[in-house]
Amino acid sequence: MKGVFGGNFDPVHIGHLILTADAINGLDLEKVFFIPAWISPFKKDAENTPFQYRFEMLQIAIEDKDFFEVLDIEGKRKGISYTYTTLMELKEKGEDICLLIGEDQAKEFTSWYRWEDIISMVDIFVFRRGKEDWNYPDFFELLNSRMIEVSSSEIRDAIREGKSVDYLVPDRVLQYIEEKKLYKA
Repeated sequence: MKGVFGGNFDPVHIGHLILTADAINGLDLEKVFFIPAWISPFKKDAENTPFQYRFEMLQIAIEDKDFFEVLDIEGKRKGISYTYTTLMELKEKGEDICLLIGEDQAKEFTSWYRWEDIISMVDIFVFRRGKEDWNYPDFFELLNSRMIEVSSSEIRDAIREGKSVDYLVPDRVLQYIEEKKLYKA
């Protein structure tokens, strides 16, 4: 089975990589597909870094890991990136998949496009963060995961302010960010 992990990845950071590596080990997954969104339905008005840069940063971050793969499904499709549509496309290609989501996404899950269809289509594993007690619906399976307190918005803000983001993103991704002058004010 392969895991599907989507998001803006603006930029990809160590939290994304560590949690998905834990999922591979914990669920005995063959691979994790990273799928950057063209436009997140929850961030339609946000100014995102262009898709191509986010896609390339992901490729750089995982380039030597056979158990990770970046797919440009949503980049080819363009428009609003709905998880349902992406999962349908992967299933139609014969992929045996499950969905990996963060705890914050799990709390908003019932507002997702065709969420009821998603739960009938794939198993959904939630990276459980922290010790907060939340009554998870039965359609989620919990993955105990590490506490990785880092966010893409924190990284973008630090870069704008001229602060170091060493160790928060892979070194080669940081080089790419600097070369492309991403996230500068």
